[in-house]
Amino acid sequence: MLLNDSMSNLDKAMKIAGFSGMVISITLALYLIFSVSAPQAKTAVFLFSLGSAVALSYLSFAIKPKSRK
Repeated sequence: MLLNDSMSNLDKAMKIAGFSGMVISITLALYLIFSVSAPQAKTAVFLFSLGSAVALSYLSFAIKPKSRK
């Protein structure tokens, strides 16, 4: 759903790069926000941040625009 066969190789590479950048930035933002509230649970906070970032990034890239007729 994220990548399809009709895309060119350049489009696929750009979409993967955009997805990766979004995951990294959301993970960092959530980690910085939640690590203050739970200083002893750094690993749990990081895993939660990473999982949330992957889910949010996938949802934002999987949205298909509605066609206007």
